[in-house]
Amino acid sequence: MNLLLLLSGGKELTVAPQDRTAVMDLCLQNGYTYTSFSWLEDGSVRFWCDPRTAKRLLAACKARALSIKVTGAYGIPFLFFSLRRRPGLVIGALFSVLLLILSGNFVWHVQIKGNTTLAPGEVLELLDSCGLSTGSYIPDINSGELENRILLSTDRISWISVNLDGTVAHVQVVERAEGDYGSDPPEALKKPANLIASADGQIEYLELYRGNAVVKVGQAVKKGDLLVSGLYDSQVSGFRYTRAAGSVYARTEHTLTVEIPLSYEQKIYTAPKTQEITLNFFDFSLKIFKMGGNPTPECDIIEKKTDLESFGTYPLPVSLSSLVAYPYRAETLTRAPEEALELAYLQLENELGAFSEGRELLRKQITTEVGEDAVRLTCTVLCIENIAERSEFEIKEHE
Repeated sequence: MNLLLLLSGGKELTVAPQDRTAVMDLCLQNGYTYTSFSWLEDGSVRFWCDPRTAKRLLAACKARALSIKVTGAYGIPFLFFSLRRRPGLVIGALFSVLLLILSGNFVWHVQIKGNTTLAPGEVLELLDSCGLSTGSYIPDINSGELENRILLSTDRISWISVNLDGTVAHVQVVERAEGDYGSDPPEALKKPANLIASADGQIEYLELYRGNAVVKVGQAVKKGDLLVSGLYDSQVSGFRYTRAAGSVYARTEHTLTVEIPLSYEQKIYTAPKTQEITLNFFDFSLKIFKMGGNPTPECDIIEKKTDLESFGTYPLPVSLSSLVAYPYRAETLTRAPEEALELAYLQLENELGAFSEGRELLRKQITTEVGEDAVRLTCTVLCIENIAERSEFEIKEHE
């Protein structure tokens, strides 16, 4: 849809398969211009033209008993015409303008800084639960009380500052690191822990920082076995506890399996698609455009939200949301064993790439099995990896 049709308005016309040649000849003979020509799956054709051309073409087709119908209307003129029959939308739009004028007392944007492991969305949800979000009434916001509520509601933030600058809330956070108590505590304040095996293997070498190793190089271990103890037994000072830390590298064996079915379903997209555009203002929404029917359960939906910016700085509390639904039908197809085998090796290569992160691959052995329904690859991988897994334990005092 081009800009000219958006301003002047346009109509979507659909021609039945048996009359498409006659209608196209009619357009050519009379100089009727159109755009966005497309073929549909049933053999019919679809195109767009301006309202005046559409009116003339419809009259000419009616006189010749040609099957053509209007399947869509688009553009500003049709929008205004539809609003005449829907006064509620006009009132809603005027009410939105009034809210925009009075919105200086509301938060337009929340800007977050300092977060590293916390996603912006997680911080926004936390702020919202404590009373700060886009649309919050500024005179009701007490920054000190808000900061205290946030710190009491989560243990992932050690410090937070909320400053209001006009309609923008600036939020600065400092996340709490693992074992952080506000200052670096002595080792005795941390929970004691052992290192245990996360998988079966044969010990290759150890890199320890704290703890008492209970395994040796060359020793075979099972998953869950104790590798490094956080308990020291001294004849001078008695038992002493620590938080074991370090790495224990072992030779391990893993099996990866990839299966590609010979029968699979593929989506065949059908027309027409559904498109909706919604105007959002704070918590209010107004649908300003719709083309096509309601989305069906069998469709792919693409949603996008665009914030409107003010002077290239902060986004306004106004945004446009678009939804496009592409209906489809599922069709069962089959692939040759050779194609399935090629796909299986490609998938196995991707899985090995992800699996090798943090591991040193020594050897791999692949077994291929071609069945009646699927192709299966079984890959046995020998590697060296860190199998040390921290396991905290409680200290029980004996009376």
